[in-house]
Amino acid sequence: QLIGIDLDPYALEYTEKRLSALQKSYSLHNGNFREFPLLLQSLDVDKLTGILFDLGSSSSQLNTGHRGFSFQRDDPLDMRFNPDESQSAKEFLNNSCEQEISDVILTYGEERHHHKIARFISQAAQANKMHTTFDLKLAVSKCVHPRFLTKSLARVFQAIRIKVNDELNSLKDALTASSQWLKAGGRIATISFHSLEDRLVKE
Repeated sequence: QLIGIDLDPYALEYTEKRLSALQKSYSLHNGNFREFPLLLQSLDVDKLTGILFDLGSSSSQLNTGHRGFSFQRDDPLDMRFNPDESQSAKEFLNNSCEQEISDVILTYGEERHHHKIARFISQAAQANKMHTTFDLKLAVSKCVHPRFLTKSLARVFQAIRIKVNDELNSLKDALTASSQWLKAGGRIATISFHSLEDRLVKE
């Protein structure tokens, strides 16, 4: 039996189409994977053979226009895995002070130009010009050399996405709870995509 949990309702819809053709026993649930113990209790499941954590964003999320995950296209600044939960990236950037934005870009993006980038983001927000992914892209481009712009954009967008979705705290909670749910000989596998996640998993 496969039990799936994901914040993204679009991912669940896609997964349902794939799994329904296999005629296997499964159930899919919309929620944060840090909440999996509550889900298992509601399903009367007491032990698992294995757990797979697939972290971060997917190519389908990056390529979906209205989600705002990518700096390659001009879309609304959203970045939420579940569009019905928490604050959007636009709300965070327009309602946070320069120092908080700087801290997020440094902590979750490890971007060296975090101070300057945060200043230009705040200036754009104060001028009511921080609404789309290209607005954010413009703020970053004002203080990063074109040669390094793509990597800086990737780090800034990653940092804000992690903040909006509280990804690292979710990972900490899920990993902390996971081992007690395994049967003897069970396994936990984690797919991580950057050093922040990788560090947490190894620790």
